[in-house]
Amino acid sequence: MSSVGGGPGASPRGLGARIVAIPLRWLGLSAGVAALAASGLFGGLEHAEKPELPPVKVDELSEGEPWNVTVTGGRLVGDGLPGISLENPANRWVVVLATVEVTAPESLNDTDDIIDIAGVEGLVKAPNLERLEPQYVVALRDGVPVRYLQPAMPEKLAFFWEQESTAPVPTEMTVTVNKKTYRVDSLAGHKAWLDLEPRAELTVPIEDRRGK
Repeated sequence: MSSVGGGPGASPRGLGARIVAIPLRWLGLSAGVAALAASGLFGGLEHAEKPELPPVKVDELSEGEPWNVTVTGGRLVGDGLPGISLENPANRWVVVLATVEVTAPESLNDTDDIIDIAGVEGLVKAPNLERLEPQYVVALRDGVPVRYLQPAMPEKLAFFWEQESTAPVPTEMTVTVNKKTYRVDSLAGHKAWLDLEPRAELTVPIEDRRGK
């Protein structure tokens, strides 16, 4: 996640106010040759089908571990939000609004893992990351980027992804709610929340709120 930026007159509460003001209702070659030969001899290679994820809807609770998630909306916003900086001021933010409640018995510091998005072209990805993580996760109550979430304390969050200005303006996106398993880490030797996997999926409309 990117570090917090700022500028003259920028304040975390100003960001929170701007977000809250927007209605939540919208918020190898040889191996390849061998494989081809085997395909011809034995009737083709078997392709594992991607399992379908349980569908959920906007404003519908997805229960599980280590968090419950309710996606409440999507939006498109521009630059100028206090405490948040686009790499290119000409770009824009794709935002997912969600209420998240930690169901684990301890606080967690992995807000970047809670949800993923797809179906949006031109998203900016950090070169050192495997996943397309959000650049910021912000608490709506105070507009401050948040890392830790406490158990049994639902928090309204905004997840920010930067989109290139030359990409098509999106009108909807696919949001995936993720899950983890509490098990022994074979390397560290202690239990931890591991095995990040998709849990549910939904289509979320995106409302263009730039300049509003």
